[in-house]
Amino acid sequence: MEGGRLWLRAAAVTATIAANVLAQVFSALTDDYGPRPQGLGWAIVFVAVALDYVVCAVIAWRAIRSPAPGWLMVGAAFFWAAGAWYPLTRDLGWLWPLVEGVTDLWAVLVGILVLTYPGGHLVSRFDRVVAYTLSGAFLVRFFGILLFSSPAPADCGCVANPYAILPSPDADYWLGVAWRVVGVVLLLTVAGRLAVRWVTSSLPARRVSFVMPLALLLWCYGTVQDSVSFALGWDSGWLQFVPPIAIGLIPPAYVGGVFYARGLRSRVADLVIVARDKVDRALWESSLARTLHDHSLRVYWWDEHRRAYRTSAGDAVPDGGRPERPGRSTMAIDSDQGPIALIEHDVALSQDDRLLDAVSSALLLSVDNDRLRGRLEQTIQELRESRLRIVEEGYLARRRLERDLHDGSQQQLVSLAIGLRIATTKAAAAGQQELVRDLEKASAQLADALRELRELARGIHPTVLTDGDLRSALEELAQRSPTPVEVRVEPAGRLPDVVEETIYYCVSECLANAAKHAGARTCAVVVARDGDAVTVTVKDDGNGGARIEPGGGLEGLRDRVETVGGHVEVRSVAGLGTIVELVLPAQVAEGSRP
Repeated sequence: MEGGRLWLRAAAVTATIAANVLAQVFSALTDDYGPRPQGLGWAIVFVAVALDYVVCAVIAWRAIRSPAPGWLMVGAAFFWAAGAWYPLTRDLGWLWPLVEGVTDLWAVLVGILVLTYPGGHLVSRFDRVVAYTLSGAFLVRFFGILLFSSPAPADCGCVANPYAILPSPDADYWLGVAWRVVGVVLLLTVAGRLAVRWVTSSLPARRVSFVMPLALLLWCYGTVQDSVSFALGWDSGWLQFVPPIAIGLIPPAYVGGVFYARGLRSRVADLVIVARDKVDRALWESSLARTLHDHSLRVYWWDEHRRAYRTSAGDAVPDGGRPERPGRSTMAIDSDQGPIALIEHDVALSQDDRLLDAVSSALLLSVDNDRLRGRLEQTIQELRESRLRIVEEGYLARRRLERDLHDGSQQQLVSLAIGLRIATTKAAAAGQQELVRDLEKASAQLADALRELRELARGIHPTVLTDGDLRSALEELAQRSPTPVEVRVEPAGRLPDVVEETIYYCVSECLANAAKHAGARTCAVVVARDGDAVTVTVKDDGNGGARIEPGGGLEGLRDRVETVGGHVEVRSVAGLGTIVELVLPAQVAEGSRP
């Protein structure tokens, strides 16, 4: 399908170029130009206009969604050659009336081409009426020439018209006058309408709806000049080049206007970048107005709670929520989830549906990104809160377990140890040495069990944090470490229980790593508070080369810190020791301690 379309277009382009070039070649060889201008300069201009239309047609087929403008340009260029072929066919009675009848068909096609700018189709009723009237006038002239035109052979050098049913030697002249009068009126009407629209409209209308003022004005002049020359036999001299130049300006202006609109569409894509972080309504409105060169543009946003549109400033929109000022048009932006916004813009922009589609897509993408970002942030926040609740519940559960062990099993074992010591004293007093040895052995085993229970309780929850503070807890860790440790704690007051417990276990893990794996000789622990954050730095002079690895102790340390909303940074160089820096929030949630 696509290949057939390309071959058809290629054949049309080839036939058009050949028709125009061969017409000039045969005219020069036969020295038969008829009433048309002659000479090398005219031949160059004539062929250049045809090539101009053909090149612009190829560009239009690639740049415009509708193929109609391209075919209109190729058709105009093809029938542009009919005026040159007419003198060469005067000896063929069956052919010259047909060629003469289509000599001005190019003007009809160019007129329709202008009316289809820039979208490639007739939009308004006025455009359709003008196109139908122009086509009707051409058909009247075409069939009038076939059925009535019968000029004297001495005047035209042609054979008799075999199609004429009512031959008239003056039919060609009067049909030509009527055709030119209708053409001038229609052309002036179109040009006048577009000129008024251009003068009275805003900037978008001037740039989008009337890109070809010079071409149309020159064509108007050329049409009037041609009509006067035809009616009065006036020799216009070098002014004869004005009409073809004006005609040649129209397709480049058409294509240039389309590429200008495409440039606007590409700039619309930048609006997504403007709103990449959040849809700032005032910024989006001003950016869109600047991009479309419509500074009176307004964006009204849908308020789901009020079920109405609101301005970018949050004010109510008058006129029932669908404003529309004179010369303005509104475009609704909707998604699967309901209305999003109304864009009130210059009505001239409505002629470029692809531009408005780009605006709609950019806004939808920005809003969807904003919604997804909001949902993601909400999900992340809920996840953080959920993790924090889990940590706090675990903290409270460990405190309860430690308290139960301390107040329950541990106290019972302490009571049992006291009972054993009393029994040992009584047995010694009674001289039962064997019983004394058994009781002392049981007391030693009980002391070991009690010590293990206390270590277990300390691992479940550091009692020193409950009875003392973070400083004393870290100092106890330093005393228990086989490596000398310097501790400096700067914050004043207590931190939330969850944060203190996290710091305690992370420092414990770092000191254990320094002693067991790094071979460190000294360590240092520094805790500093800066506003709402507390920084814990653990340094050692060990082997270095430590890094966070899956399943490693540092990964568990990082997970513990990130659970309370903090982060970890490990800086370790082989042979130069390791620095682990923890940054935690000083206020994670309501602490259990007042």
